[in-house]
Amino acid sequence: MEASKTAESIHLSDDTEEAIHLSDTEEAIHLSDTEDNETDEPIDLEVSWEDVLDYRKLTVEDVMAKTFKTLEEAEKFYYSYALAIGFGPRRDTRGGLFEGKLRRRQWVCNKQGYRDKKWLDRETDGSGHNRRKLTRQGCMAKFRVNYMVDEGYYAVRAFDEDHSHQCANPRQVAFIRSHRNVDEAALGNTNTMTKVSIRPCHAFEYMVEQSGGYITVGFTRKDLYNKLDQQ
Repeated sequence: MEASKTAESIHLSDDTEEAIHLSDTEEAIHLSDTEDNETDEPIDLEVSWEDVLDYRKLTVEDVMAKTFKTLEEAEKFYYSYALAIGFGPRRDTRGGLFEGKLRRRQWVCNKQGYRDKKWLDRETDGSGHNRRKLTRQGCMAKFRVNYMVDEGYYAVRAFDEDHSHQCANPRQVAFIRSHRNVDEAALGNTNTMTKVSIRPCHAFEYMVEQSGGYITVGFTRKDLYNKLDQQ
């Protein structure tokens, strides 16, 4: 998707209907990536774009050969991979426990599956609001690890790299919900600024300037306000 010649708004996911005007020229894009599913909530894994460029070079064989000491390592790997490729992952199924460890965990693309038919036949979502646009597209991309009891680590047992949809480009992927997170440093900076009568929206613009732009700051203005409300 090529950038347009005039600056336009980027429309974010359905829960962040906030228009961000970039200083650079950008074509308007829609990146809704959740469908009443809590498993694609942003996770603080400290994954940045600069750290994941080499993930685009991985083959299926490379991924299938990987092992991880913990589920956290496996999750960080798949989120890093997703950031490099341009899609949002979410947690899917999991297995039972063995000595306090999950035997199996699977992650999928957030466009996996389809919306329940009962919602397709309704003009509203049941609360009086207009039905949200479809985001599930039956994508089959997945990543699953199993705990190897004898070896004491998690090994990759399933990996599908194919997507049924176009993935986001590097200028878009930062706005996918799964890759947005307000870290403690950003929250602390905002709290400090508000104590000296600097509004959160102005604190956000300052952090955007310091980080190099809306694409690299790691979250949206709405994300910051939501985080402040959770304190």
